[in-house]
Amino acid sequence: MVANDQLVVFGLNNQRYALPINNVSEIIRMMEVTKVPNIRYYYKGIINLRGSIVPVMNLNLRLGLEESELGGDSRIIVTEQDGRKLGLIVDTVYSVSRYSGDEVEKPESVSDGGQFVTGIVHHEDGMILLLNLHGIMD
Repeated sequence: MVANDQLVVFGLNNQRYALPINNVSEIIRMMEVTKVPNIRYYYKGIINLRGSIVPVMNLNLRLGLEESELGGDSRIIVTEQDGRKLGLIVDTVYSVSRYSGDEVEKPESVSDGGQFVTGIVHHEDGMILLLNLHGIMD
C-alpha cells in the first residue's frame, strides 16, 4: 500500500472491513434488485444503474458470514475492476479514511490464504480487514 491511501470503511456483521477507494465507483442506497435464475447463492440479482446493468452480490454471504437483514443503513458499494462492475450489499458504510502503509499488517495467520483478506489495518477503532476485490469477484 502506498502511504496515505484512502479506504472506504464499511460494516458487515458488526465487524469493520475496507476496500481501496480506487476500486469504488460510488456508494448508493439500497434499491430494488431484479432476481436472476440459476446464479450463485451469494448473488442477489442485477440493478439498472443509470442504464448500466450491474450484478449485485451480498458480501456477507460471499465472505461466509451470516446474512444480515437489510435496513436503513444498508448500502450498495458499486465497485469496478478490470472493466467489470459489481455491486456489493453491505450493512453500513462508516467513512472514507486515509491510512498509511505502516498501519497495514499482512494477514499471514488468515486461513483462507488471502483469497479475500489482503491486510489488517490497525486503527483507533480496532482492526479493519482490508478486502481483495479480485478474490471476491472470482
